[in-house]
Amino acid sequence: MANTRNIRKALCEIGKLCFDRNLLDSSGGNISIRDEDKVYITPRQAGEHHQWSIEEDMIIVTDMCKVPVIGDSDKITREAICHYYIYHAFPDIRAVLHAHPPYMMTFGSAHMDIPAVSEGTRCVISPKIPITHIEESVPGSEQQAVRIVENFKWRRSRDPEAGLICGIPFHGVFSAAADLNYAYLYVEVAETNCKILINRQIMFGNNPKADFSIHHDISREEISTIAQSKEVCPSGLRYRDAFGNETTYKSSENDRFLSGQQHTGISEDMVSKITYEVLKKIKGN
Repeated sequence: MANTRNIRKALCEIGKLCFDRNLLDSSGGNISIRDEDKVYITPRQAGEHHQWSIEEDMIIVTDMCKVPVIGDSDKITREAICHYYIYHAFPDIRAVLHAHPPYMMTFGSAHMDIPAVSEGTRCVISPKIPITHIEESVPGSEQQAVRIVENFKWRRSRDPEAGLICGIPFHGVFSAAADLNYAYLYVEVAETNCKILINRQIMFGNNPKADFSIHHDISREEISTIAQSKEVCPSGLRYRDAFGNETTYKSSENDRFLSGQQHTGISEDMVSKITYEVLKKIKGN
């Protein structure tokens, strides 16, 4: 996870992480973060010349039209146009990642959509629509930038909450998100998804016993429940607590109110002990 409090450092960290995890290679790739009206973007040839071990002062800062604030605009990644087009088309997007994940690129080389067969892809990117590819385009061209934006708009028209990611045939992928960690996450879970698809074909091929169907189409409502805190024991369960004491578990949901008053978190045993001590003092006086 990138330290996004330091934007330039975060870009260096994610670039190295992508390179180490084989999501980027020495042939290219680029990453950027938008911070209000400024864009922080990686330099050209970060892979070829530095194997993605880049320094913070190599990150270039510009305005929204690529006019430099810090650094030399001639050193900005050659595919910068795609980043700026995405930021102008989607005001909520704060990070863009262009990577070269080999398993996803395998599907791109065949112009094949990527269906979601991993829970990560279904939950994080979309349970409804596959990852698709744009038409072949000249790398770093306006044509490529326009087609990426069109693909992302199509994704949102089909699923407003879909993660923005698409393949570039024979080239790589682009992802865009509200923060850098999610832009990275989209690429990693999609790459894992592709590994599963390829391994599934290698292992099972056309074996009639292999059931590749999805038995439960997960809804957005169901996905939203994943992050909710859940009870792990039934209310009334007798068990030893962390201090070795015999106690009874009370569900926070079922035990929200006690005797018509809001539950304070005080157990019945504690109430009895407090009552006993109070009565003892009264009798003593």
